[in-house]
Amino acid sequence: MQPKKLSRRTIVASALASVATAAVPAVAQDLQPGKPIVIVAPFGPGTTNDIIARLLAQDMTATLGQSVIVENRPGATGNIGAEYTAKARPDGHTVVIASLSNIINQATGNNTVNLLNDLTPVSFTGGVYYSMFVPNELPAKSVAELVELARKQPGKINFSGFAGGVPQFLGEMLNRAAKIDMVMVPYKSTTDALNDLLTNRIQVWFTPVASGVPVYNAKQARLLAVTGERRAAALPDIPTFKELGYPDIVADVSFYMMAPKGTPQPIVDRLYRAADKAMDSPKVKESFRVQGIEDRRGGPADLSAYLASELRRWGGIVKLSAPAK
Repeated sequence: MQPKKLSRRTIVASALASVATAAVPAVAQDLQPGKPIVIVAPFGPGTTNDIIARLLAQDMTATLGQSVIVENRPGATGNIGAEYTAKARPDGHTVVIASLSNIINQATGNNTVNLLNDLTPVSFTGGVYYSMFVPNELPAKSVAELVELARKQPGKINFSGFAGGVPQFLGEMLNRAAKIDMVMVPYKSTTDALNDLLTNRIQVWFTPVASGVPVYNAKQARLLAVTGERRAAALPDIPTFKELGYPDIVADVSFYMMAPKGTPQPIVDRLYRAADKAMDSPKVKESFRVQGIEDRRGGPADLSAYLASELRRWGGIVKLSAPAK
């Protein structure tokens, strides 16, 4: 049998393909010794993403035997840090601690990165609930009393938020559920609004439990409810909205580690084991407890299912919260 004669076009195409393959080195199946691992925090220093990243980095450095550092890349409600990570080489040396803000970005169409298509799930890294405060001088000592006050003064009760952020949707969800008309006052972040809460310029402040615990402990303002499926471990005396008759006002904010799409599974699994081990550290557990961060665990498959579910859920919330045309 005569060997099949190859055309000049086939030979050239094959040669070009070989050159292209050789020009793109394969990604190694393990971390590169001596090369630092960067955990991107997509919000500024002192935020929950940043706190978690720094706590994990210390323990992961020892576990992995190489330097793990934190790099803050804040902006665009988490988009900048997520996009930076998605564009990084998929070798396990750049990961991001993302959160509900990134999910809401995608649900509102405000995203520059698709969480399911452009990133790879690695691990849950904790969670927080949101808390709702009112000024001490406001004559409302419960959610029921706040709702009654808002019904008597439509459009007069202001809450803090920022466009496309969790507080905006929490305020709108309470408006819809309680049939009241609170007005959002925009701030750059939840912490920027604290001074105005303390001087009664705004009457409702939604903030992560981690930010609210110091305010609650100092009795600077009155804490009425938290947004979890269950009570916050750091605030066992404070009821959930669900307990108070508002089952849909749930914002159980998970934090999670993501790597660039295409990161080899052995590297993903190694990063997951190192992050999970860090969360078992007594130092990390105590830091989480003191700062109101919930112990939330799970690997790549758990995180993938969570993201798909939450994107569907928040897509529905965004549609319900859209102003009527």
